[in-house]
Amino acid sequence: SDGKKVSLPALDMLMSYEPHPQHVAVEAVRKGAADVLRHFITTEVIRVNEEITTPEGKKTTLTAEALTNGQYAAVKTLIKNRADVNTSPEPAISAGIQGGCFQGGKAIKHLKRVVEAGAHINTPPGSMSPLAAAVQSANEASNPKAANRIVNFLLQRGADLSSTDHIGTPALHLATAAGNHKTAKLLLDKGAPATQRDAYGKTALHIAAANGDGKLYKLIAKKCPDSCRPLSSHMGDTALHEALYSDKVK
Repeated sequence: SDGKKVSLPALDMLMSYEPHPQHVAVEAVRKGAADVLRHFITTEVIRVNEEITTPEGKKTTLTAEALTNGQYAAVKTLIKNRADVNTSPEPAISAGIQGGCFQGGKAIKHLKRVVEAGAHINTPPGSMSPLAAAVQSANEASNPKAANRIVNFLLQRGADLSSTDHIGTPALHLATAAGNHKTAKLLLDKGAPATQRDAYGKTALHIAAANGDGKLYKLIAKKCPDSCRPLSSHMGDTALHEALYSDKVK
């Protein structure tokens, strides 16, 4: 069933014979069956914040499943029942962005609810920061303007402009590598550090040079006219070297 036409009394009867009630709760979340999920919580089939095991054997939480599967109705139900959004193995906002939870005309409203439930805007190094996730989403979006509203919302809420993805790639580098001029400009205008390096010691200027992206190169270089160009990567390469090595530079 899709979860929306389930007879709750019949479900209760079936659940009394179910050896893995957590699996059923996970499926309810994945289907966006908020009424069934609410019933499971009310009847204490499952606790809102307990660690659960998915049918695939993964340890997670109901909130994490709802976020990563883009099921905002389930997220809303969990928050109303006092879910701790930060029990998610991945940062909650990042999981929601990557899972497609914050899309359409109500994207900011939905994101705001998760933030107001306590989700962290900034996360520790080694995790996918919300800002990095938002930039990555904007890179892939069919509607970059709408995607940049999420980037801007996070910045207004204090997102760290130097935050990175899980392998240490800064938000500006992500936008630059994708040739996403609008998001890169937004980050630079808000003060993204043009001299920041990634895990390889490269600045965003290195990335723009390697991609042969003259427009972005000029945009970034204007923010650090004296300090960016001489910076070398861990391999000793400057942005000029990157341009010379690249087959994308004509």
